[in-house]
Amino acid sequence: MTAARTELSLDVPHAPGAEPPPPPPPPPGVLLWVNGSRADPASATHLSALDRGFTLADGLFETMRAYHGSLFRLDQHLDRLDHGARVLGIPLPLDLRTLIGHAMRDARDAGVYDAAVRLTVSRGVSPPGLAPPPNAQPTVVLAVHALPVRNAALDQHALHVCTARARRNEHALTAGVKTLDYVESVLAFAEARAAGADDALFLDTAGHLSEATASNVFTVVGETLLTPPAGCGVLPGITRAAVLEIAAALGIPAREQAIVPDQLRDAGEAFLTSSLREIAPIASIDHRSMPNRAPGTVTRRVADAFAALVQRECAP
Repeated sequence: MTAARTELSLDVPHAPGAEPPPPPPPPPGVLLWVNGSRADPASATHLSALDRGFTLADGLFETMRAYHGSLFRLDQHLDRLDHGARVLGIPLPLDLRTLIGHAMRDARDAGVYDAAVRLTVSRGVSPPGLAPPPNAQPTVVLAVHALPVRNAALDQHALHVCTARARRNEHALTAGVKTLDYVESVLAFAEARAAGADDALFLDTAGHLSEATASNVFTVVGETLLTPPAGCGVLPGITRAAVLEIAAALGIPAREQAIVPDQLRDAGEAFLTSSLREIAPIASIDHRSMPNRAPGTVTRRVADAFAALVQRECAP
C-alpha cells in the first residue's frame, strides 16, 4: 500500500484576498459532547493538541448500540470501561452514567433512536513525554451517530474474511483492554479490503485464533459453538457474552477454547460479533467457503435469539 500524501494547512498568511479552506463537514446525523458540554461537530477545534489520547493513544473507548433510544447493555460496557481504566490507571469521572443519560435524551429529542454511541476517555492533557501526569484530568468525548433501522436479513451481511499477517499479542500489558491504539487493526483491515476480503482474522503469538479487527469470532464444529478464550488475546466483547448466554438458553453446546487454524478449516459455519455488526455470518475464510453456507443453522438460531434479546431489553 502506498500512503497518500496530504498538504498540511500551516498557519501562514494566505494570498491577498484568499480565504483559508473551511474544515471538512462532519458526518451527517452526529451529536457530540466534550467533557459534558454539547459541542458543534462542524467546529474545527474540540480537543487540545496536547491531549494524550491524540499524542499517545493513552485512553479507552466503548462503542455501544442504541435501539429505540435505549442503549443495549450499558452496565456491561461501563464495567468493561472501568476495568480498562483501572489497568491504565486513568481516573474515571463519577458522572459518566449521567452524561450518557442526558446525551441519549437529547438524541431522542433530535429524532435519533437507532445509533452508534462512542464513549472515549483519554488521560487528558499533559506535557510532552511518556510519564503519566500525577493528577490526570481525563478528557471525555461522547459521540452519537445515527444508524439505519436494524436490518434482520442475515444473508445480506455474510462476510469474506482472510487471515491477517500480524498477530495479537496475548502477553501485552493491555491484552483484553479496549484502548485507543487500533492502528494494527486499521492496517489489517485495509490489507484485507485490498485483497478483496471484508475483514481479517488475527491469530495470537502461539498460532491460535484470536479475533477479527474489531469483532469477536465464533465457529461451529459439529453442533458445538466455540470461541477463543481471553488467554488468546481477545477483547471480551459485550455481544460475545450475550451469545454465550443465548447458547446456554437454547441448549446449544458452547465453550471457550483455543482454536488452531486446522480446526478453523474444519468448522461448518462461523460468524463475527460486535455491538454494531451484531451477528455477522462468515461466508468464506481465506477463499474457502463455509460448508454449511452462510448463515448456517446455528448462526441463524443465535441471530434470531439475539434480535429477540435486543427487543426485550430495549423495547420502547
